[in-house]
Amino acid sequence: MIEIKITTDNALRLLMERMKFELSLRQKSGMIKHGMHLDELSFSETMRLVESSVFDTIFLLPVEIITSQTNLVSIIASTVRALSRVLHKEEFLLFSDRQSRNLIEPIRKFLIRETRANNFLKN
Repeated sequence: MIEIKITTDNALRLLMERMKFELSLRQKSGMIKHGMHLDELSFSETMRLVESSVFDTIFLLPVEIITSQTNLVSIIASTVRALSRVLHKEEFLLFSDRQSRNLIEPIRKFLIRETRANNFLKN
């Protein structure tokens, strides 16, 4: 098992930066009103931003980390739960490892399938 060593605070900073970027993209496309801040959004809108930001961040990781056994599920879950402090939304405290796994697993399966297909082509 590969252990990713990152503090919750550092992971939270990464997630918040990605969420701000995602918010600006959604504001430019007209999905969210201009001038809105993260703490002004409803929980459901914020959760959609969180999920897409986590999804994007996972794809930035090396494939070996995503496809291997890691502590990524617990890192994501604890980071999303820490959002409750920053955004003052207690609903984030209910975010579970299962929800985190549901975000990661489709990406992991896709990358495993693709790497196997590419290895077959090279042989």
